Order: sequence, then structure tokens, then C-alpha cells
Amino acid sequence: MANALSGARLLLAAALPYLLVHGGWAPLLAWTVASLSDYFDGPLARRRGTSSPSGAILDNVADIAFVLAGLATAAALALVSWVVPLSIALSAGAYAAASARRRTGGSVPRLARSRLGHWAGVANYACLGVVTGAVTWPGPQWTPMLAVAGAATAGLNLAAVLTRLVSRRSP
Repeated sequence: MANALSGARLLLAAALPYLLVHGGWAPLLAWTVASLSDYFDGPLARRRGTSSPSGAILDNVADIAFVLAGLATAAALALVSWVVPLSIALSAGAYAAASARRRTGGSVPRLARSRLGHWAGVANYACLGVVTGAVTWPGPQWTPMLAVAGAATAGLNLAAVLTRLVSRRSP
């Protein structure tokens, strides 16, 4: 069930650019469904005893695909700076590289989670939530909120990358 929720986020990631371009309530609905599925899939897997490394990887891939699809489209629509999706892609790459280096008892990677990385992920969803609000109810009132959400999101993602680089160089 938890993997089905993550899989649904992957499908929503594929649909989100189209939904954002065409506006209306659909982008906000897609963001709400994706956010709720992300919130519930991990606890559901743990409660049912079905959590697994592959499920955790699927969850992360679904999250990154969803926010990147949405925020890259938002950048193409000039709602946020291109720095936002680029910082997320850089952070995701650093996370994947750090996880690949942390193998457990064989070839299964152990995810390189961090508190800062977690909050960057929360910011990714929050920023995309502001974007979907701006698309659902267009108007100039969103401009400052989009700027702040984009700057905070890019800042947290870049800080997560920097802390990974610094911790990698520390003896």
C-alpha cells in the first residue's frame, strides 16, 4: 500500500506540468494528494511491517520527481527562479551520492538522511504549494510569497549540499 502511494506520486509528477500550465483547481488538488501521500506512506509501511530499503528509495524518487516536475514548470512559467529546481536537483544528487557510499551488508544502499535535508524536502513541498496556490488563484499578491518561498527553498537545498560536502571532507 505504501509503495502504491509513492507510485501515485510518480504518476502525479508526470501530470503536474500539464496541470500547472492549464491552471484551475487541478494543480492544487494534485499537490494536496501528493503531500498527503508523502506524509502517510512511511508511517503506513512501518505500521504494516512492510518498510524496506527499496520502498524508501521509491518514496525519495517519487518526492524528487514530483517537486522537480512542478518547480521546473513553475520556473518555465516565471513563477520562481530557475535556481529553485536547480538547487533541488543538486541536493538530490548529493543525497543520492552520499546514500550510494553508505552500503549495508552488501549492495543495498543505506539512505544518508539528514535533518537539514529533511527540512529542505519540506520546503520543496511548501514552495510547490505556494506555486499551486498562485496558479489556482492568480494575482499579484503571490509575487512576494513566491519570492520568499523560492529563496528559502533554494537556500535550504544549497545548505544541505554544503553540509554534505563539509562532512565528507572532515576526517
